[in-house]
Amino acid sequence: YNAMLHVYRHRKTQAEFASFIFKDEAEADREDKAFGASFRTVPTDSKGVAHILEHSVLNGSHKYPVKDPFLHLKKGSLNTFLNAMTYNDRTVYPVASRNSADFSNLIQVYMDAVFYPVCVQTKFKWILDQEGWRYDILKSDDGDQDKDQWQYKGVVYSEMKGVYSNPLSVLEREATSALFPDNTYHFDSGGNPQDIPSLSYQEFTSFYHKHYHPSNVQIYVSGTKDDVMASMTLIDDVLKPFNRKDDIRSKTAIPYQKKTFTTPEY
Repeated sequence: YNAMLHVYRHRKTQAEFASFIFKDEAEADREDKAFGASFRTVPTDSKGVAHILEHSVLNGSHKYPVKDPFLHLKKGSLNTFLNAMTYNDRTVYPVASRNSADFSNLIQVYMDAVFYPVCVQTKFKWILDQEGWRYDILKSDDGDQDKDQWQYKGVVYSEMKGVYSNPLSVLEREATSALFPDNTYHFDSGGNPQDIPSLSYQEFTSFYHKHYHPSNVQIYVSGTKDDVMASMTLIDDVLKPFNRKDDIRSKTAIPYQKKTFTTPEY
């Protein structure tokens, strides 16, 4: 790419910011303008809290208190990419568009979603019930209430049941868990269906407040110089109310795992 990479650090919060500016303005106008916010999220169990939070923060925020802004963006924006992904050690929120006004709007919605979500307010606990897990009643065919049964439901719970129904997925997860017994890679950040129903609302909100802070984020923007400068202003407006957390990086750091060598017995 004929482009210039700049790396910045937000003065007040120490958030990391990288910009990728195309030198050829005509080429830049033809390319997607891209944005991403990546948080280092390190689960200490397989309850799926990182995955459930990824779904939940996109269910309304302070400036956009609609039930599902993600769905509204899917239907109404000019995005060329719109998603969120949970990995073993990070959660990322990327968007892209070729329209500058639409791109700015996408950034504002996503930044408000990750830093001011309503899901961590008690009155919106239903978001965890919807996206994570809840009890539902499975009614009997003959209408006899005594035969009704409880069952687990939830977007992430159902999604991970599908994942764990694939033997290759289970094999991959078990192999990774065995290879990394002493750090976050030992656990399934997506959530094990056996463990997801044990996630409490307090654990859910505590994980958010520990990891979703500007001092623990890396932000990326690519596009024209004007796109990048406008994005930096939008991002700064969101980050300014926060203060730096000096200890957050050490708390989310993944400890070094000492290599061990064993001699097989024959």
